Formats: sequence, C-alpha cells, structure tokens
Amino acid sequence: MDETRFCTRCGRAVALDDVFCGKCGTNLRPADLQPAMARIVETTNITAGLSRPHSISPARVVASLMMVVTLVAIGYYVVGHRPSAATPTPVVSASELAVASTTPTQATSTTASSVASGQDGDDEPGASAGASFAANATGVLPPDGAPSADRLPGEPDPSLTPGALNPAVTQATIHSTICVSGWTATIRPSESFTNGLKVEQIGQYKYSDTSTSSYEEDHLISLEIGGAPADARNLWPEPYTDSLSDGRPTGAHTKDSFETKLKTEVCAGTMSLVQAQSEIGDHWVHAYYDIALVTSPTSTATTASPTPAFTSSPAALGVRFVSLPDPARLGGVAHLEAQTTAGANCTIVVTWPSGNKSGASGLKTNPTAGDEGIVYWDWNVASTTKPGTAKTKVVCTLDGASAQGTAQFPVH
Repeated sequence: MDETRFCTRCGRAVALDDVFCGKCGTNLRPADLQPAMARIVETTNITAGLSRPHSISPARVVASLMMVVTLVAIGYYVVGHRPSAATPTPVVSASELAVASTTPTQATSTTASSVASGQDGDDEPGASAGASFAANATGVLPPDGAPSADRLPGEPDPSLTPGALNPAVTQATIHSTICVSGWTATIRPSESFTNGLKVEQIGQYKYSDTSTSSYEEDHLISLEIGGAPADARNLWPEPYTDSLSDGRPTGAHTKDSFETKLKTEVCAGTMSLVQAQSEIGDHWVHAYYDIALVTSPTSTATTASPTPAFTSSPAALGVRFVSLPDPARLGGVAHLEAQTTAGANCTIVVTWPSGNKSGASGLKTNPTAGDEGIVYWDWNVASTTKPGTAKTKVVCTLDGASAQGTAQFPVH
C-alpha cells in the first residue's frame, strides 16, 4: 500500500499520517490527497498532451504506460547513435563537395561535350591502339612536296619522311571518316609502337638532343586529314621547340593547331581534302606562314611576292597564273585563270586581307584542265570585304603528282 500522498492543490508529497500541507498552509481533507499511482497517470497524460481526466480507466493507464516505454526506447536509440568523442566528424573539402554536388546528368554532359569538341588527340597516342589499327599497315605516298633544299626549321626531311596517305580517306568518304568526331581514335597507333619508332628515327635524323621527351612522334599528314596511321614514312620525331630565324614558332604545337584548322575547313567544304594534305605535307611551315616555295637548289625561302609565283613538281606538272583580278571590286564578280597540264584537276583558295578564307560558292568548284590546260574561277566579292591585298593558292593534281602556284591581287 502507498505510504505517500500528494496535495491536490500544490502537488507536494504528504505523508500518510500528515493532515497539514506546509507548502500551501492548509489543513488537508481526504479529498485534498491524491494517491501516488493516480499522480503518475496524471503526469503521463499531461506529458502526452492529453487533457486531465476526471476518471481514469485501465485502458488509459495501459496506453499511457506504453507511450512512456516508447519514448524511453527512442531516447536510448538516439544516445547510442551519437558520434563518440573518439570518432571525429568527417571534414569534406571544397573540391570533394564540388564533386559530390555534380549530378549524374552533369557528369554525362561533360563527357559528351569533350568528345563533341573534336579533341581526338590525333597525334598524342593513348595507352592502347585503336580498334582498327594494324602495326604493319602502309599508306599511299602523296604527291611530291617541297625540294629538300627549301626545307625550313620544323619541316621534316622529305627523304626520310615524305608522308603517306590513308587510302580509306577520300573526298567522297570524309563525312564517314575524318569528319566524324572520335573517328581518328579508332585508327590511332599504340604508344608502344610510336615510342619504339621515335627512338629509331631520332637516330636516323641524327639529332644532337636524343631525349625522347623533346619530340612528339608526329604524323606528317595528320590522321584527321587522311594521313596513314602506321606507315613509318608518315611519322617522324618532331621537335616541340623550333622556330624560324625571325622567331616565329614552328614546333609540334604550332603544327597541331594548323592541322585542326585544315580539318575544320575540309569538313566545312571550304577546302578540298587534297589541298589540305598538300599544305600539311613536308612543306607545312611554308603553307602555315604563307612562305613561297622555290625550285632553285641555291635559293632561300622568301615571303610571297605581289607577282604570281610559279611552282612545279615534278617538272611535267606546273601551275601558272594567266590572269588575276585587277582589282577584285567590292560587290562585284572576280575572275581568275591559271594554266596547268591538260587533264589536271585543280582547287583554289582565296584569302582576303582580313585573313579570312573566302567561302564563295564559285571557289568551291574543282575544274579539270582541258587540252590547253586552262582552269578558271568566277566568284562574288561581298561589299563588306576589307580592302587591301588578297592572296590565292591554286593546287593541281594529276596521276598522283601535285603542283601549286601562289599569287596576290588588290581588293577595293
């Protein structure tokens, strides 16, 4: 039996034989005393947000006790799962937080954009060969390029590296081969193949610097414009650092940017595949800096003359300008004629004073020379073209041989 009662007025504990509450100062009647069990039930009801009952049923008592047990269990669980002092809270760095905040969609998008940007790493080999790479595959030799006597710093020795073409890449197949993003990765040589060839060719080129890290084992005619991937005649140890006497860079990175530019123009239809391959050949520095080719073994390279330049290689094939625009009038129609060997197929590129190549439809034709060897182009000159001096280059090919001519004409 309970030996403790509670004053119903102030809640103070009162002994069983006590008839006076010292806290509220009143004499206690039996109605003013509350048994201990009733006090527990009332307190539980108040804690649970229940209204104070006038009468307490056994069902209410059981429900209240169950709630107390549940609350105690939850308390033990929370205490048991708090981090202990021996286990510090992990600190997340800013970089880790940035990675964690990237959604799967964003990560996929980033990977896709890298591929779409065309960064195929054309001449930087990966860890393994492309799916269709074959170490013993050979290409087709391109038309003759510049004479070795006219070789500039950064250009390979044509007797060692004449270049070689991939027969799978033609003007008709560019949109299923080189113009497809990622296609060059399928034919890229393996690192073991190019590294071994680099060591061998450094000896052939008799470089004083024999460190392999100083060179990129580069495709002369790059994969992205139809170069042969595994033909040793199309690969050579190209110095990363080289330059002309006036300081203009001619190293591997300069050539890489030229390759990308040529591929862009070929895939856009503003330059033929044959012309791009001709420009990136063993005279690529001449083409990149618009330095005229010369045929005399005793001559040195000079900048392009305002008068038409004549280049032939071999002697049976040449390009000579018959007439040039004089001038090419803004808003008018320009006309240009050249003479080559009968049956030769020719392409033309006109570079305006602004440095932009003309995209006029009249320049996108590839005429074949008739019996007299004449080819010509007529094209519209936009009224917004910048006045000054324009440059033109005509490349003609016949039976695997190639020749080109360069010239300048006024624009106003």
